[in-house]
Amino acid sequence: MVHFNQPQRTGTKPRAASNVSPLHQSGSTAMSGAPAFELDRRLYRLYEKLRMCNPGVQEMVWALNVVLPEYGVVIRTCEDLEVFIEAVEQFEAEDLG
Repeated sequence: MVHFNQPQRTGTKPRAASNVSPLHQSGSTAMSGAPAFELDRRLYRLYEKLRMCNPGVQEMVWALNVVLPEYGVVIRTCEDLEVFIEAVEQFEAEDLG
């Protein structure tokens, strides 16, 4: 007789990708360790497309973190996310305005 061992799922939420961790509160605000985000049109278009889908914050960060390593950065903390959003606003003002 053949038995198949299927992993038991607990809970109702899907598991996050193993290489992505949830956002953490940043440590001391006295010395910012947030990465510098430099947006180009490609990254900005991705951000806009994601925003139109209206995902939750964590899903948005997960999606951005798939592409951001190509730019040498990732979003790990709430401060990182704030810096990224400021970079988006700056891009909109300078390159789209």
